[in-house]
Amino acid sequence: MNPCILIPSHVGYRSLAIFTASQIDRCWKDHPPIFFCGLDQLKQKDGVSLLRHRDSVNWIGIALDAVREVRQRGFEVVYLILDDHPPMGLCRDDILNYVLPEILQRLGADNISLFGSGQGRGIEGRVFRESSIGIERLPESYLWRYSLHPGLWSCKSLQDLLELLDSEILTDDSRSPWAFERVGGKRTAGESEKVLTQCYRLASPVPMASQVERTVGSLYRLFGGIARSVAGAIGGPKAWNRVSQQFDFVHHFFGGPYPILWRGVMEKGRLNPAFQSHGRYFFKRDLLAVAASLSVNNVVSSLEKK
Repeated sequence: MNPCILIPSHVGYRSLAIFTASQIDRCWKDHPPIFFCGLDQLKQKDGVSLLRHRDSVNWIGIALDAVREVRQRGFEVVYLILDDHPPMGLCRDDILNYVLPEILQRLGADNISLFGSGQGRGIEGRVFRESSIGIERLPESYLWRYSLHPGLWSCKSLQDLLELLDSEILTDDSRSPWAFERVGGKRTAGESEKVLTQCYRLASPVPMASQVERTVGSLYRLFGGIARSVAGAIGGPKAWNRVSQQFDFVHHFFGGPYPILWRGVMEKGRLNPAFQSHGRYFFKRDLLAVAASLSVNNVVSSLEKK
């Protein structure tokens, strides 16, 4: 299979998109070519922007145009990565470059989400092993089976879904990533409509590049479980909830071949509180400092000048 990486963005988030591409370049060895969409023409060492034919607020439209173009360029599968989802640590290039594309083809899958189950997160479907990788098949009834956390997609399947949404959601300000996940995830009533059902995600245990991060995450989850159990036994449900919230950050991190943080770096134009906690407790203050320096409303980034 021939993979590429696609980073949809908005002109006001240009510096964030380039930051994510720079993190991919730093953490993912021999990564596939990176393309941006939704930005004005941009060429730099980490990727190239595809032509923007629509207003970048029209997320579904710019993504559809981009997927059509990468298919014309000969790519069969694509890692779809939003501009605020840089890798949180070293990636497993062997798994991302070769193993997962082969699994996607072998399963006839539409997508495989890199933000998986386990590590404190619930399981929705059947878990099995494929090429020594834990894989969970998501049930058709699962609303978030088209999650926009980083994931590997069949280009054809992604184009089919985007074309369906393109015909159903007509106003630009409604054609958002949220609509892609929510509207796309609803079960359609018409049998003639295309519905993707071969949706998967990683499941623990999954191989991770950094043994240190794997160990640190396991220790935080263990300690958090003990702390909230003790708090609940002593102080009741309110104490249990209070201590649980203090350790939520560790359940928002999924350590896999592309280490991911739930909801990414930014939330409503500001640093995601879970990302701030992750930076502190996983010893990534340098990454936190660089992200904090970004202006999501500034289309000129010092990172672009590298």
